[in-house]
Amino acid sequence: MENENIVYDDRMGGTISKKQIDTILNNHYMHADVQKGPFLVEGKGAEITDINGKTMIDCQAQAWALNAGHGNMEILDAAYTQGKMLAHCRPIHDTFPRTRLIEKLVEIAPGDLKKVGLSLSGSSASESALKLAMVNRPDAMNFITLYNAWHGNSLATIAASFSPTQSKHHNFGFGLKFKPFLNSFLRVPNPYCYRCPFGESYPNCKLTCAKVLELTIEKGASGPVAAVYLEPLQGVAGQIPCPPEYLKEVRRICDKYDVLLMFDEVQTGFGRMGTMFAADYYGVYPDVISMAKGMGNGWPVGGILASTKLKSFDSDGEDAYTCMNNAMIHAAVYTSIKYIQENDLCGNARVMGDYMSQRLKSLQGKYPQIGDVRGPGLHIGVEFVTDPETKEPGDEITMSVYRKAIEKGVFFGLAGAIGNVLKIKPPLNITKDQADLILNVFEDCVRESVK
Repeated sequence: MENENIVYDDRMGGTISKKQIDTILNNHYMHADVQKGPFLVEGKGAEITDINGKTMIDCQAQAWALNAGHGNMEILDAAYTQGKMLAHCRPIHDTFPRTRLIEKLVEIAPGDLKKVGLSLSGSSASESALKLAMVNRPDAMNFITLYNAWHGNSLATIAASFSPTQSKHHNFGFGLKFKPFLNSFLRVPNPYCYRCPFGESYPNCKLTCAKVLELTIEKGASGPVAAVYLEPLQGVAGQIPCPPEYLKEVRRICDKYDVLLMFDEVQTGFGRMGTMFAADYYGVYPDVISMAKGMGNGWPVGGILASTKLKSFDSDGEDAYTCMNNAMIHAAVYTSIKYIQENDLCGNARVMGDYMSQRLKSLQGKYPQIGDVRGPGLHIGVEFVTDPETKEPGDEITMSVYRKAIEKGVFFGLAGAIGNVLKIKPPLNITKDQADLILNVFEDCVRESVK
């Protein structure tokens, strides 16, 4: 048992004991995320160090946000320099950092998505996208999302996500607590090819999931549909990539019925799939993209890119937030995007992602409990099963690998509505040596977990 009287340097000019930490966090902090991870004190590049001095490779990139790595001094210096001049102002004021950030976002935006909205998080970015769809389709009352989608944790985006459904072992998720707000969203089957709900096999299927989406627009919705809102690669659902043909067909369907197509690129954006956006990877261009996470390398920011064909928000506070014009944040975000470009982190994500995925797939013959390996880029998911024929979810194997890996110096992520997917999503500037260490630890942990 850890000594509760041990005293730590709090790195803030004081000291604090283990007992004080436990008292503060256990008695006063309403921890509302999934299970707790290690107590962190430092990070650099792809590595994190906990309170006891243990260093680990961070395959979570801290909620998949630190695409440019921990402790990136170029980004931190940009924020510090700006903060000495002007840190915060109301959204009504123009600033140099916001102007330059908008210019940069327009430069990298896919297709004709040259209108920019800025906010504070992925959830607020999703809210902005949903609101903009309502502005442009004022007579529509429905949105379509996919099974196991995750679009945020605000009241509206909980309704858009899988958290109120019976996705986890036939038990309703926490979202059901917020029943008064669970309106306006229709869910359709996601293209989960490894577990196709129609028993078909990709690529020889007939895209039945897309046909169900079309039938839902035509026959299943009471009134017009404003937008189809989807993740091109579903992250929380279990790292499930949409087949390219599926997205092309969804684009065709949306055009046919005058429904907006909106991509949630909060996790896929800014290099993680080996391209700046998933829309670039697929060559399918939506009407709106929501973005956050890797956009700011850990700074609280979100936003949307919208087609020039769409009507903008009115200038009466329709999508305004107190801290959305924080000049320090905008300087950091601008520098983060510039860093991704100048250091070709998209290219490194492709090379390292291909290398890691191939090695992971080579382990499937040795360990049949590795049911599926999914990418692309450094957006990797490994789905565990107890039996490769029945595909019975291997929840316990997944958790065992996760816990053992922490002991051996690698911090993986967990995902999947079923809870049997391991995420491997490190910062995009990882090296081959670090990738090899990750893979070696992964294999060691699998070997020990499936005995």
